[in-house]
Amino acid sequence: MPDGTTSMHWHGINQYGSQYSDGVPYVTQCPISPGTTFRYVFKVDIAGTNFYHSHTAVQKVDGLVGPLIVKEIEQEEPLLPLYDEDLPEHVIMIQDWTKIPGEHFIPGVRNGSRSPSAYLINGRSMYYLRNSSLKLPLSEFIIEKGKRYRFRLIGSTCLTCAVVVKFQGHRVLAISADGGLRFKPIPVDTIVLNSGERFDVILEANQTEDLYLLHLQSLGKFCSPEPYVALLSYKSVVEHKSKDIGLPKPLSYEELGVIFNAVMSTCDGKNSNEVCISHLEGVEDAIEHKLSKKSYHQLHIALGEYQYDDDDLFRSGTYQPYDEPADGVRVKVLVNNISFMSPPSPLISQFYDIPKNCLCQEECYQPTKEKPCSCVNLYSIPLGAVVDLIIYDTDDRKFFSHPMHLHGYNFYLLEMGVLKENNEDKRMELASISKKLKEDNLNLKLRPMRDSISIPAGGYALVRFIANNPGFWLIHCHYAFHLDSGMAAVLKIGEKHHLPEIPNKFPKCGNFMQNVL
Repeated sequence: MPDGTTSMHWHGINQYGSQYSDGVPYVTQCPISPGTTFRYVFKVDIAGTNFYHSHTAVQKVDGLVGPLIVKEIEQEEPLLPLYDEDLPEHVIMIQDWTKIPGEHFIPGVRNGSRSPSAYLINGRSMYYLRNSSLKLPLSEFIIEKGKRYRFRLIGSTCLTCAVVVKFQGHRVLAISADGGLRFKPIPVDTIVLNSGERFDVILEANQTEDLYLLHLQSLGKFCSPEPYVALLSYKSVVEHKSKDIGLPKPLSYEELGVIFNAVMSTCDGKNSNEVCISHLEGVEDAIEHKLSKKSYHQLHIALGEYQYDDDDLFRSGTYQPYDEPADGVRVKVLVNNISFMSPPSPLISQFYDIPKNCLCQEECYQPTKEKPCSCVNLYSIPLGAVVDLIIYDTDDRKFFSHPMHLHGYNFYLLEMGVLKENNEDKRMELASISKKLKEDNLNLKLRPMRDSISIPAGGYALVRFIANNPGFWLIHCHYAFHLDSGMAAVLKIGEKHHLPEIPNKFPKCGNFMQNVL
């Protein structure tokens, strides 16, 4: 990267014992300077579908990503009876692509709509140009009649749209999420992927031997309706079947069938065709997470935004971070009414080098504060505590299903749903949820596990984990421009003496405040 710093996050790897390799600039390391090398060293403890991506600025928008598949020893793979083949060529990585660099969407240099120019399936796709007959090569997935295949789907999108994926003519069996976190298999027709999410499915090649399509289209209020496709080809027809498929048509809601991970659903169970992650059965109980056995910590993660007026934003002598999702709309995005600002030095290795005024002060956490702070939003949690996060969307417009990713942990998903719209009713509902969690009055049997979760638009998710991995762990929205403009916080688990020793010659960075002559 000759033109800027970078860093690499290993999405789905919890970094037990290797906390300095998580790849978050100014949290777990200094950014990697041009012309220098930073070696990441870590062990993996769970087999599954992961990926790596830059965690610096919006480099991920420009394609700095790749799959990271960890396979179990075959004789120890619990899902092996469900499939015959698990092939590298059946990893499906989905990206949104823009025809101009991601940095051109940063405020001050906005250049047209922030909607993706196209969606890529393993780096290939159609590209819609008006009055164009351009035919680009498509990705192709080859299957053989009578076999069962494990497909690994990776949501590596960056912008504010989830995507739906459907294998034409074939139902699939959803079996695991987010790096091998298993649940009771469920047959579905369509899979929804949001940024950072991964799902493994089994496809049985039991249809007429022919050429089929893998359909992909975006989902959301501001998302492009154009469909994108790859080829799903039976081996016997690959050589002689025409691959001129013409322009595909968008799938209607009725054609989607049973939708897995229905992120725009109310998750109330009334629509049998919409399967939310909270409806799944996990493969183990969360009983060991009962509060009576551990210390307890509950934290609200309120997702929101603050809209600037020009006088406030461009006040002399200040520089406020902001995002400009549309012309004239200038906002900063928030967690608990705070916009995250990175410190000048890594929290994990140079905490005491960080100026105190970079850390959020007590006044920033007061619910009566009208104008949000921009600072290091840090929450301290005792090592070994049972932690409940109440993550909820405060925006009544219900524009986005924010994909929230927690570094360093897998968590149990206890419940999700949509909140009441009236503010007073919403406060009462959140208070009731908080009380229910504190009283441990919920079902801990067979809860599904995740490391990323899409918060329903205008809704909430309740997640629980045991804080057994010390370190500084980012929790953030996985939409690139939401992360870049502050929708993040850091969970500080344990104390300095709980961490491994800082690696020898670990790079340092920070402010240089030379005395003025």
